[in-house]
Amino acid sequence: MKKNILIAGGTGLIGSRLCQILDKKYSIYILTRGTSRTQGDITFCHWNIDNEIVEFSNDIEFDAVINLTGAGIADKRWTEARKKVLIDSRTRTTQLLAKKMAELKHKPKVYVGASAIGFYGNRGDEKLDEGSSAGLGFLSECCELWEKAHEEVRPYVERYSLLRIGIVLSRKGGALPKLILPARLGGSGYFGNGKAYYPWIHIDDVCGMILSLVENDHLSGVYNGTSNEPERLKDIAKAIKKVFASYALTLPVPSMFLKIGLGEMSEMLLNSTRVYAPKWTELPFPYKYPSLLEALQDLKEREV
Repeated sequence: MKKNILIAGGTGLIGSRLCQILDKKYSIYILTRGTSRTQGDITFCHWNIDNEIVEFSNDIEFDAVINLTGAGIADKRWTEARKKVLIDSRTRTTQLLAKKMAELKHKPKVYVGASAIGFYGNRGDEKLDEGSSAGLGFLSECCELWEKAHEEVRPYVERYSLLRIGIVLSRKGGALPKLILPARLGGSGYFGNGKAYYPWIHIDDVCGMILSLVENDHLSGVYNGTSNEPERLKDIAKAIKKVFASYALTLPVPSMFLKIGLGEMSEMLLNSTRVYAPKWTELPFPYKYPSLLEALQDLKEREV
């Protein structure tokens, strides 16, 4: 019998890829702001945060609930109104999901909630792992509120995990296409002095982590969704140049220009977050792309 899996944020970058690689043993339900419908093997269930509507039956027995919801951090300048959207799109959606899960006749076996490495804030060269404290600044504040909202789900599931996700490398969206384009135009750029650490992960590896948290009964708690090799931004620019545009020049974008152009949002590009993932390496988790060059080379060959 197929297992039922519910995904909030199933049409986003990670959710879309996750649906592609899920084994046929899962029946997939995706929460959507659109109309409820069935499309192929996927059932789309309408939800509306403002009206507190979630359209799926309380009789469904979900083996797993995966929550990846959240408006794009880099989509718009961080005005006060936009910051409220970024927080509400993570907290209010999660709170509504918790309310609906409380009504289910059967407890889901496992819940996997997304957070982000922004939780740790700007920490320079400090080595960070899952036990490190929260940082300062808007990204940290947003992630702390997000994780607090996830806690509301805990009473309604048998097992509970959070994944603090790093910079996801994909050809379908996120940071990588924005970094490849200028390289192909002749300039592989980095921000500030290029010494900031960026924790990255190949999209297939982050999907693999989510599935590991779903399918392994002994896994619970907080995990970093990153490779175990954080790279300095200047080295990432050099790697992108090597793989995608060897002729490009590696050029800096002065931090002053970013602060003028982006305001507070520039912290997203200038923060240094040297995050490691010891809980995955101790398992050990079978990274498909443990090194940055391996990840970029695969993404050159496959547009995932």
